[in-house]
Amino acid sequence: MKTTIYEKMIRFCIFIVLLLIALVVVYPLFYMFTSSIKTSLEFSQNPLALPETLYLDNFKALYFRFSLVKLFSNTLIAVGGALILSFALSVPASFAFAKIRFKYRSTLYMAMIATMTIPGITFIIPNYLLMSKLGLIDNFLSVIIIWGVGSVANNVFLLTSLMRGLPNEVLEAVKMDGGSYLQVMTKIVVPLSIPGLMTVSIFNTTGWWNDLLTPLVYLQSDQMKTMTVAVATILRTYSSDYPLLLAGLFMTSVPPIVIYIILQGYIRKGLVIGAVK
Repeated sequence: MKTTIYEKMIRFCIFIVLLLIALVVVYPLFYMFTSSIKTSLEFSQNPLALPETLYLDNFKALYFRFSLVKLFSNTLIAVGGALILSFALSVPASFAFAKIRFKYRSTLYMAMIATMTIPGITFIIPNYLLMSKLGLIDNFLSVIIIWGVGSVANNVFLLTSLMRGLPNEVLEAVKMDGGSYLQVMTKIVVPLSIPGLMTVSIFNTTGWWNDLLTPLVYLQSDQMKTMTVAVATILRTYSSDYPLLLAGLFMTSVPPIVIYIILQGYIRKGLVIGAVK
């Protein structure tokens, strides 16, 4: 069937709309980069113009004045630890809800999913008091626990739907051969759930990387700061040096974007695989 003029016009309009959305999304990143390679004088004269020269001193100032490598390592430690804790709790729970029959399974599952409706900010004061009593203030463990435990409900919601789509015949065959539930989970379920696990990892990692409130509350010394907290410090201390501030914002924004671009294929697979048997 030949494509009609009406269908071509619809496709063209959709293309234009998507192009405009892409420009709106990409422009802030482009503006941050072009402004970060300007001098303060050049930026103040014409903030919207393209840079006349390549001025990299703002990035050098971030590296030497704010210990950029230390900030990145702090963020990676917190995010990596939270991701390990999150999987250690979410994967067994998702497997149990998806493939193991036990009493009150549906009730417990619905109760866990219901916690997703509670705003995380309501737990700030109780969590802070708890971490203070445990002596974990200004310690990476506080952020790791808060992030890791706080993501369990979302992870279980996605992973349970994915694991329900796995063939029961394969799992039953392993159990008939003498395999335990732990062996079924580690040798069969986890390898088949890689797309979903990668999807969860991407969502959690980007969210934690951009989180300002949690590390700001629990990590109070300069040696423990993450990238987002450091940028907020730049905003407060060097509020008039916009190129330096925009350089910090650009450096903070790039890693989650790069991770998403590289691993976007896993996101599509992870969101579809659980819906199709």
